[in-house]
Amino acid sequence: MDGVTMEFLTGPASALVLAITLLMGLYRLAAKYLPALIDRHIKLIDDMQESQKKISEKLDQVAVAVTMEHASQNEAMRKAISGVHSRLNPIQDDIKEMKIKMGFTAAQTTVISED
Repeated sequence: MDGVTMEFLTGPASALVLAITLLMGLYRLAAKYLPALIDRHIKLIDDMQESQKKISEKLDQVAVAVTMEHASQNEAMRKAISGVHSRLNPIQDDIKEMKIKMGFTAAQTTVISED
């Protein structure tokens, strides 16, 4: 090989041809595999969104159920307290009458400490 051919094979022209060849190869690889990778990635994101939507719906259902349960427990507690209150009111009046009949005063009901 003469000097001109050797210089052409190892010089800037061959570097340019090599760079263009590599870029074309990378382009073909990207054109072949990149759309499939992007489609798969988008499908995964769509699946995750659907899954999150289902989880959100389940959480909403649980929140409604807990709210309803809480409301029913509050109502049951209110009725129980109302029932206790209605039973204690007459007893309170009876105790006041008994104290009056027995002659108890506030001073008599205090505890006297022994020295």
